[in-house]
Amino acid sequence: MGIFSRVLKGILPIIVTAVSLNIAIPEANAYSTSSCLGEKLKWDSNSKTLRASSNSFPAGTWRDTLANAIARFNQNPSKFNYELTTDSSVRLGNGQSEVWGSTDNGVLKGAPAIAYTWRTCYWLFGKHVKLKELDVIFDYGSPWKWAASESKSNLLRYGGSLRPFQTTAIHELGHGLKLNHVNSEYNVMGTDFEHIHVNGSLARAYMGEDTADGAVALYGTRSPARQDLGVVHWKYSGASGEYSDHTKTELFNTANAVLSNFNDGGETRYQVTPGQQVRTEFTYENNGASTQSNVRVGFYISTNDTISTGDQRIAGTTLNLGRDNVYTARNTVTIPSSLQRNRNYWLGVIIDENNSINENVEWNNATYIPIRVQ
Repeated sequence: MGIFSRVLKGILPIIVTAVSLNIAIPEANAYSTSSCLGEKLKWDSNSKTLRASSNSFPAGTWRDTLANAIARFNQNPSKFNYELTTDSSVRLGNGQSEVWGSTDNGVLKGAPAIAYTWRTCYWLFGKHVKLKELDVIFDYGSPWKWAASESKSNLLRYGGSLRPFQTTAIHELGHGLKLNHVNSEYNVMGTDFEHIHVNGSLARAYMGEDTADGAVALYGTRSPARQDLGVVHWKYSGASGEYSDHTKTELFNTANAVLSNFNDGGETRYQVTPGQQVRTEFTYENNGASTQSNVRVGFYISTNDTISTGDQRIAGTTLNLGRDNVYTARNTVTIPSSLQRNRNYWLGVIIDENNSINENVEWNNATYIPIRVQ
């Protein structure tokens, strides 16, 4: 669901013997799920087929973009996954789970996208609790303008004007598991277009630690276990109603004061001097099945915004990362004295820099903060 999203809480079957409520239950971690009659709402299998409208998502760019968002969601470590097919006729409440685009605000309710879910919830010689149907509708009219590509220059917060379709799609698919909005940490069930991984020119949507944690709580971990570590230049900045707000990570001096900076094409570039000690800030996530200990993290200086182990390594540390929290951490590094003045560089980070962990996803292991050497 998007920034102004709503959820249809469900339709009870005709025959009921008790009134039931759909209740949000905060977990020990930040994610929260929904329940009825004391049972968590979930699908009765580990897979759900979504039928995409062939009119809203014709063969080509937009169907491929939707399929890619589903594939990203399916990289999670739980047993659950979505499957995608197409259908020429879609509507709410027809017993099939579907995805389409609309300009009808009576359906969209002012949201960029919205998820409607139906559930069975009654007692009749036992509890009957399960999800029945999921329908996801995207706003195909003004003012919401979608980016199908992963080019960061097109996107809000990177100098562009478009909202990334795939981050919102992953948010809605999270609602399809009856995961609720979260406003207490960096996560895709908050402000989704500010939950994204960037390295180089690409900005990729992903599920993230907190939502993956919720999926595992509902459906368990798959076998063989999927491992995945990631690092981003985003962090939690506070609550906005039921949503978390996110902002870019920053660069500090050793007294933890934010360094002087300026806007450079939609990104913040920090001013540093050769030989200066600064404190980096990045957000680390364990999106996989198992706790990882003594994970090697390297800090690098690059002449471009694509961070790799081929760049100049300037420092390192180790982290212990459980699948139970999002970690935004600061580390002290020294800007090399050899860097040229009046030139742009990128201060980068790589998690699992020695590739010691067999990860399901590798592209999310590096990111950056832009700097300018004075």
